[in-house]
Amino acid sequence: DSGVPTCGSGEHPCGSGCVRDLANEPENGCRLGCGEPCDAPDMGDASCGMDGRCTWECAPPFRRMGDECVCTPTDCDTIGYECGAPDDGCGMPLDCGSCTDGAVCTTGRCACTPDGFEPNDSNTSPTTRPGLDDSDDPPDVLLTANLDEMGDEDWFRFPITDGTDGGSPRMTVTLRNIPVGSDYTLSAYYVCGDAGDVSECTVGTADNYVGRGCVGGASGSSPETVEIKADCDRTFSLDDGGTLLVRVRAATWMNTCGPYEVVVRVR
Repeated sequence: DSGVPTCGSGEHPCGSGCVRDLANEPENGCRLGCGEPCDAPDMGDASCGMDGRCTWECAPPFRRMGDECVCTPTDCDTIGYECGAPDDGCGMPLDCGSCTDGAVCTTGRCACTPDGFEPNDSNTSPTTRPGLDDSDDPPDVLLTANLDEMGDEDWFRFPITDGTDGGSPRMTVTLRNIPVGSDYTLSAYYVCGDAGDVSECTVGTADNYVGRGCVGGASGSSPETVEIKADCDRTFSLDDGGTLLVRVRAATWMNTCGPYEVVVRVR
């Protein structure tokens, strides 16, 4: 004798006796239960199987492992967040840090309010500034702007007139007031346009990304200066007029909205 009672049609064993088959619902312990609710682990949902017995499934993103529902959380680096409190994938918030110096966290990235010169992110869409004529030794031009996120670049365009002073334009550009903790790079380029361009980088390292120009070499937030002497190879003309392009970008951007300054001198 196995001790399990033999039950009639529509009945099933429960303890030492028989009970009528129940509605196949987890609240009843399912069709072949004894009237007590089905159990499920934390983050699990009880249900009734096709066999009329209790079972359970894990609520996503949890998954079944043995008698438990488990979930492996992600982290800030994996999802590419540098700020904010996104879900870890298991219903708990992560602490990905905060932004500084006025930067705002947007979808996990620190960004600043763009300055009034935007959009000027490439040499094909620079912000054009008033032209400069080397013959009247114009006063230094001061620009104040900011890089609003890592990867942002600022480009400025200055039309240059070769005046009647008997010499070629010489352009000195200085980048200063770089936010502490960041490392910005200054470049300047001279484009002659319709003429052969043999302009010379006299301060800085030659960089001919556009026309002929220079890139600064200072590190960190130290000021840096570049200088270009214009030389446009125009047949039958000594005119060395052209366009000065100034580029500011970040090698390291420390989540700061602090402004930088660019000073342009043309002689």
